[in-house]
Amino acid sequence: MQDFPHVLNSMLVEVYNNILRVEEGYLKHNDKINLSINEMHLIECVGMDKENGKSVSEIAEYLRIAKPSVTVAVNKLENKGYLEKRGCSKDGRVVRVYLTREGRKVDIYHRQYHMNMVREIEKEFGENEQEYLLRAIGKLNDFFNKTSEVIK
Repeated sequence: MQDFPHVLNSMLVEVYNNILRVEEGYLKHNDKINLSINEMHLIECVGMDKENGKSVSEIAEYLRIAKPSVTVAVNKLENKGYLEKRGCSKDGRVVRVYLTREGRKVDIYHRQYHMNMVREIEKEFGENEQEYLLRAIGKLNDFFNKTSEVIK
C-alpha cells in the first residue's frame, strides 16, 4: 500500500473517536447514569480490584493521569455516591478507594456494554480473521505501551 502511514493514521483517529462517541452515547442513553466517559473509566479501574480497592497512586498510574486530578475525580465521584474512601488496615496513612453499591451497578453496566460491543464485532469476522485481528491489535498495543514508557 503506497499511502499506508496516512491511511493508518486516519483509521486510528477515526476508530478512537468512534469508540469514545459510541461509549459516551451509551452512557447518556441511560438517564440514571450521570457520568462522563473519564469518570466511567475511573470507576472501571477501581472495579478491577473489588476486594482490595485501589489507591490514588494506583488509579493515576493505570489511567496515566496526575494524582491531584485523580484525587479531585475521586472526591467528585464519592459525592455522587459511586465511590467511597477507606483507610488501609495495614497502613493508616494510605487511603483505598472502593466502589459503592451504585458504583458496582454502573461498573457492571459498563462492562456489559463492552461485552456487547465485542460480541457484535466478533460476528463480523471469521475465525482466521479474529486471530489475525487479535495479533495485529496486540502488536499495536505493544507499540503504544513502549512509546508511552519513553515519554514518561
